[in-house]
Amino acid sequence: MQFTRILCGVEGNPSSTEAARQAIELSTPETSLRFIAVYTSFELGPDYTKEKLREALDEAVGLAEEAGISAEADMPEGRYASPVLLAEAENYDLLVIGTHGHSRVAGILLGSTASESAHGTHRPLLIARQPPSSNGTPRRILLASDGSDSSWQATRVAGALGAQGHSAIDLIHVDDGKHPGADEVVADQAAEIASAVGQEPEVIKPDGHATEQIVEAAKERGVSLIVCGRRGLTGLRSLGSVSERVVHQAACSVMLIPSD
Repeated sequence: MQFTRILCGVEGNPSSTEAARQAIELSTPETSLRFIAVYTSFELGPDYTKEKLREALDEAVGLAEEAGISAEADMPEGRYASPVLLAEAENYDLLVIGTHGHSRVAGILLGSTASESAHGTHRPLLIARQPPSSNGTPRRILLASDGSDSSWQATRVAGALGAQGHSAIDLIHVDDGKHPGADEVVADQAAEIASAVGQEPEVIKPDGHATEQIVEAAKERGVSLIVCGRRGLTGLRSLGSVSERVVHQAACSVMLIPSD
């Protein structure tokens, strides 16, 4: 799957610059890439003035131009950033944003952009973080699959990303007992990834809590990106979602792919 329309939120800080870089990395010359900086009506300090946000947009567009990617940029206004981003994202294949690392519960209750986006959009979402040092080795992707039929969309996206970026892919499955036949599904997914990237993925099947095992596996392997599916839980119900927990606990970028 290639993302043909990408929306990236920027704020004029290192985390949003990293989001811009990763949005550009996912783009091709045919991609419609748009950077958006939402100017809110609240007084958020010297880093969120219109001038600073415009500088952030200019920086993002400049980074895209250096990579040979054409990008648009604009600055809509709104009382809060998240509703504007989420509304705009409905017209795009992928929303990319950075994160300041706020706690998961505080983010949902108080409304941080990353948290609201993680449980508020029904589109593919990339929460971008600075990747770990690769020491010259290929970038690694970790696909988290629960072995359900709904995990296939995330599998196909991970395979396409691996092929596009020449990345190694590992596949992790933590059996929760809720999906009969999960082992067969995971085996089929491993075969599809091998076909996409030309290399068999390492299949990891640890015991324990899914979120903890996914986050730990990513850390141990120096993973740059976790790809997992999501079922669209919203609000406080999403506190129990594995994908939403992974977004906040992982040290690397996380891409959430809707199940349909």
